[in-house]
Amino acid sequence: ELTRFEKIFLGRNEADNSKILSYFELINSLETPQLAELLNNDLKMRVFLATYNITAADIYAYAHIVEHVKGLSDLDKIANNHLFRWIDHIQNVPGIVKYAKEHGLEVAFPDESAKPLSKRELKKLAKAKFQAEKKAEKKSGKSEKPQEKENQSKKEEKVAPKEGTNEEVKGDTKEEVKRAPKKEKKPKIQQNKGGKKGDVDYTAEPITLVQIKVGQITKVWKHPESEKLYCEEINIGEETVRSVASGLQEFVPIERMENAMVFVASNLKARKLAGFSSHGMVLCAQTEGKAIVELLTPPEGSKIGDVVTFPGFENNAPPQLNPKKKIFEAVSPDFRIDENGVAKYKDIEWTTENGKVVADTVRSG
Repeated sequence: ELTRFEKIFLGRNEADNSKILSYFELINSLETPQLAELLNNDLKMRVFLATYNITAADIYAYAHIVEHVKGLSDLDKIANNHLFRWIDHIQNVPGIVKYAKEHGLEVAFPDESAKPLSKRELKKLAKAKFQAEKKAEKKSGKSEKPQEKENQSKKEEKVAPKEGTNEEVKGDTKEEVKRAPKKEKKPKIQQNKGGKKGDVDYTAEPITLVQIKVGQITKVWKHPESEKLYCEEINIGEETVRSVASGLQEFVPIERMENAMVFVASNLKARKLAGFSSHGMVLCAQTEGKAIVELLTPPEGSKIGDVVTFPGFENNAPPQLNPKKKIFEAVSPDFRIDENGVAKYKDIEWTTENGKVVADTVRSG
C-alpha cells in the first residue's frame, strides 16, 4: 500500500495520476523551448503543474528544463515569469536545493532593470550570428580537405606498382586514381541550393514572417489522454485539412468549437502534443488571468483561407518558420486586445479583407 507521501507524489486519485502521466508524455514529446513555453502558460494560475501539491510531474519537468532556464537572459526570464517563479520554488524544496547547489544548477534571479534591445541592436546581433555561422561552415569545409588529400594519397599508395617488379596497375584502378582529385573538387554545399530556408530573411521585422489564416473547424473531439486538449481538423483553404491540438477544454465548450470560424497561425512547425501531431495554433482572446478565454472570431463575410495583414508591414511569411529562430515567440507577447476589443500587434490592428478583427466579449486583454 502506498504511503501518504507516495499518494501525493504520484496522485491522490486516478484523475491526478492521469494528469501526472500526461505531463510525462508531453515533456518527452516536446523540444526544450516548446516545453518552456507550455510550462510558462500552464503555470499562470498554478503553483505546481498537475495538482495543488508538488508531484512527480514537477520533478520530472524540472530535470528537463532547469539547464534551459539557467541559460536564459534576464529579459527572457522576466518574459517567462511564471516558469521562473516555479523553477525558483522547486529549486528551494528541501533535498532539491542541495542537489542544485552541488551540481551548479541554481537559477539566478534576473536583473529587472535590464532594458530590451532595440530593433537596430537585434538586427546587428542577428547579422553577426549569421556571419559567424557562415565563417564556421567555411572553416569546417577547409578542415575536411587535408583529410581528403590524406585519404587520396593512401589510395594512390595502394595502387602503385611494387619496386623491382613488373606488376602492372589494372585499368579500373588507374581510372580510380585519375578520378580522385575530382572528388576533392566536388562541392558538397550544392545540396543546399534551391532550399527555401536560404530565401527567408530572418533579420526582417518578425511580424512580416508570421502567417495567420482564417479557417473553419470541420471536426473536433476531446483528446482521449488529456483533460486539456481538443483535437481538431481545420480547413484553411489548402488541399488537405490541418490537424491541430488546442488546450481549450477548460475554457471553451466543445459545442462552441464545432464548425467555428477561427484564426490559425499556419506556418509553425508541426509538433506533438500528448502524442497528437499538431500543424498550427488556434488563436484566442483572453482577459488577464484567463478569467475569460474565447475563440477570436473573423469579421463577418470572411472566407476560409483569408490572410491577416498588419498595415505598414508587407507579409513575407515562408511556408514554415524555422523554430530555432523563435519568430512566433518574438511577436506573440505583443498581441493584445484593446479597450474596444480590437485585436492588435503592438498598436497595429489585425486586418482582413472584411475589416479589422474584434473579440466577442474580451476587452483590454
